[in-house]
Amino acid sequence: MQTTRRTFACLLAALTGLLALPQAPRAKGGKVRRVRLRKWQCTNDECEPYVYDPSAGDINIADPDNPIPPGVSFKDLPDTWRCPICRDPKSDFEPLDEWVWVQIPA
Repeated sequence: MQTTRRTFACLLAALTGLLALPQAPRAKGGKVRRVRLRKWQCTNDECEPYVYDPSAGDINIADPDNPIPPGVSFKDLPDTWRCPICRDPKSDFEPLDEWVWVQIPA
């Protein structure tokens, strides 16, 4: 039952991320710059594990009306942000050796 709940929560987080996240705003004139951002993984052994991917953004369980848009680095996430699967805080995440390129307003 626990695995089913976690799997459902993971799928819900992924679908919400795909459907509900706003696009990053464009600067005047449409100028953007590419930045390389690191992925971070939840260290909770009970978690799937969940990986925060800054190129995809994320749901924000602390403030569901304001999802995290793509292009937000892990260090710039609000202090109230938590893992959408196990609800652990940012301090329980560790950096991965995986990087993604994202476009942000210039």
